[in-house]
Amino acid sequence: MVENLDKETKQMFELILQKLDSMEKKHDNMEKRQDEIYSVVKAIEHSSNVRKAEIDNLTYKVAHVEGTINGIGELIQDRRLIK
Repeated sequence: MVENLDKETKQMFELILQKLDSMEKKHDNMEKRQDEIYSVVKAIEHSSNVRKAEIDNLTYKVAHVEGTINGIGELIQDRRLIK
């Protein structure tokens, strides 16, 4: 009878260890997946920052061109007034 209990106990411990191994593997996979997701989010964030900088640069260039065109318009008006 004692041998049966020892055998059953051993089987239960083996089953528990198998379950723990399975859980550990799942946990490792979840950590890898989380790291991958974090990397993707960081890449998206960087891309967003780059796009914002490009838009800011274009806004600056448009404002500069607008100022130049307005200056030319004022010169043309001044020339017309002189004639």
